Amino acid sequence: LPPAGAWETCMTMNESWGYNPQDTHYKSPRQLIHSLCEVASRGGNLLLNVGPKGDGSLPAEQVERLEVVAQWMARNGESIVGTTPGLEPWQFYGPSTRKGNRIYLHTLMRPYETVSVRGVPIRRVAAVRALAHNAELTHTSRCSIIDELLNADPFGELTIAVPESVIDPYATVIAVDITPAA
Repeated sequence: LPPAGAWETCMTMNESWGYNPQDTHYKSPRQLIHSLCEVASRGGNLLLNVGPKGDGSLPAEQVERLEVVAQWMARNGESIVGTTPGLEPWQFYGPSTRKGNRIYLHTLMRPYETVSVRGVPIRRVAAVRALAHNAELTHTSRCSIIDELLNADPFGELTIAVPESVIDPYATVIAVDITPAA
């Protein structure tokens, strides 16, 4: 469980806090982006350390990774900045964040055809989009028959189709818009 209140994870790109030319064990851009998604989904901030060389410049390996993270953030940053933790672990198998009535699903593993989300108000799902592409995604929902018949606002399972064309090589983000309860 994350700590109560504000918290931060401090992490290096390799194994050293300062510049160390012998330390070439860099985390991949994917690892850095996944860490960012995981920390945000638990309500924390990620402090990613850089170790400048003696002349103040950053090593090429660090610049390359920062550029990839910056490009990913340009497409998906709204799912990280200014968000709160999203769904419970039983609802979605991956990190999720929330901003207002929008839930962001961070798929860290390559989605196969569909992604499932449980325990959502299925009749109030207004839109489902691949965030980076702003592409509408088709989705279906289901709940128990008794809830379907007797409950005006049933909670159930949402199944989202994820076409190959919207897959991000690092982490695909799906935005689910929920209309507020009346």
